Amino acid sequence: MLVQFNTKNSNVDGNTLSIMESKAARRFSRYFANEAEDATTLSIKISDKKFRFKVELTLPYYGFILRTETYDDVSPVAALDKSMDAMESRMSKSKTKIQKNKHRTIEIAPPPIPASEEEPDIYSVVRIKSYEMKPMSVQDAILNMNMLGHTFFMFKNEETDKISTVYRRAEDDYGMIEPL
Repeated sequence: MLVQFNTKNSNVDGNTLSIMESKAARRFSRYFANEAEDATTLSIKISDKKFRFKVELTLPYYGFILRTETYDDVSPVAALDKSMDAMESRMSKSKTKIQKNKHRTIEIAPPPIPASEEEPDIYSVVRIKSYEMKPMSVQDAILNMNMLGHTFFMFKNEETDKISTVYRRAEDDYGMIEPL
């Protein structure tokens, strides 16, 4: 497994990054033991603001992109530990959901392309995600949304062949927006 760091807006030294890389590789390599070493990439994004460290992990797992985000006031290593715990929990839940829906094939797009930096406007777009939309059922779209930990998910509905959006409602059920 490859470990890739993005340390934008962070003052983490090389020794700390080395410790974090070895911890992450040790912890997650058992999940990908049957794959080539460079087949899976764990992305770790570290940022700190006024001594508050934020660690984001992104990892492809069974065709899904799983993501966690944690904060810690002590160190980036402590934030990484929290994020790895959250990722393992999400991996376990994902594996259970996938096994329940084993009869279906679900594919998800590659990781998002990082947003480009432009001059801020009054209403500035701070992040742009691009991904390939493959036709899928509403149930598969909800599953993808939950795997990503998002509150909405845009997809191409295989029944109507239109772009639709599913979202989580405040009552813990789901809604869908479709164009006319």
